[in-house]
Amino acid sequence: MRIHSIDAIRGLAILGILFLNITFHQNFYTGYAFFEEPLLSDDIISLVNALFLDGRFRSLFCLLFGAGLAIQFEHCQSRGYDFLTFAKSRLKWLFVFGLLHSVFIFGGDILLYYSFCAFLILKSFSLSQGDLKKKSLNFLVIGSVIMLLVGVISAFFYDFGGELPLRASEVYSEEVAQWQSSYLFQIETQVTFQAISIIVAPFTMLWQSMGLMMFGAYLYRNGFFNQGFSSAAFIKVAAIAIVTSIATTLPLIMIEGVTADVTPMLSSVPAIFCALVYAHLLVKVKNTAAWWYQSLVNCGKVAFTLYLTQSIAMAVLFRIVMPAYFPDFAFTVTMLDLLIITLAFTAIQIVLANVMTKHFRQGPFEAIWRKLYLHSFYKKRTKEHLAL
Repeated sequence: MRIHSIDAIRGLAILGILFLNITFHQNFYTGYAFFEEPLLSDDIISLVNALFLDGRFRSLFCLLFGAGLAIQFEHCQSRGYDFLTFAKSRLKWLFVFGLLHSVFIFGGDILLYYSFCAFLILKSFSLSQGDLKKKSLNFLVIGSVIMLLVGVISAFFYDFGGELPLRASEVYSEEVAQWQSSYLFQIETQVTFQAISIIVAPFTMLWQSMGLMMFGAYLYRNGFFNQGFSSAAFIKVAAIAIVTSIATTLPLIMIEGVTADVTPMLSSVPAIFCALVYAHLLVKVKNTAAWWYQSLVNCGKVAFTLYLTQSIAMAVLFRIVMPAYFPDFAFTVTMLDLLIITLAFTAIQIVLANVMTKHFRQGPFEAIWRKLYLHSFYKKRTKEHLAL
């Protein structure tokens, strides 16, 4: 039986992630280049992102990924399947999807990275609740310390943002021209980024991501996705989320030269607590029949399809349509423009999810993934039985 609150949380995460990714969908090579004279709308949107969005949806996905693995662990135990064999088959094909996605469509892919993280912690799902909680918290502490150190060094001791070209600079014009020059260059850029991301993962988000996945499994087994936190626990989590969000955003406002480039590192800790707040709130309204909640549930059911179609649609829009018909777009686009595009496409995704779930049990990419990993799993089981 599906847990609707998990689907709703996943739906929020998949819709929310585009609000952050769109700057890199617009141009993965340069990201968003600011104007020489800062726009008020850019400053406001950047501040809102830092306070409420940056890292929050990544943290939600990690928690849900861990909860999903815990559900699969229970499923395998009840049917007498070997969990490691089943999970590895599933993650192997997710890795393949992520690899293809990151190389040919969007270099900011998360599927490859999540499958990599999950492979490293699969044996942890056989731990007791106490040991699982302890291990997850240890990983979260280690990961948070690493991320904060990197963020502080970047913010205070290294001119991290100084390397980013401004909108009117010759460097930016050259980079835009280079990005739009050929699809082959785009592939090379995306491959390079993914390779570097995997290499540096142990020194950045890896520990935190693995900790979140294990903590998501712990929360699922503890009944969190059915009942949420107690009132006292929620107040503590919310208070920490507010205080840490403000504290890690202040350097962006008060210290000259500190740019939004360090936000993902500084916001990694408040992102954990904010994600827990968002999840708790959606758990608490799980019994509502409101259209918006059911829409989130539907988006969560086909999140894999929505994630990939986001990238495909954005690639067509920003790499084909805009350069061909609006060549000045890369030089005039603002964060407000990107926000409007995101809101419009979010509405499209909600409609698409509602239509798909009304007529089909799964989205098309979910169905393909399931067919592939089940085929691999049953094939391996057959070989093991024959060997016996």
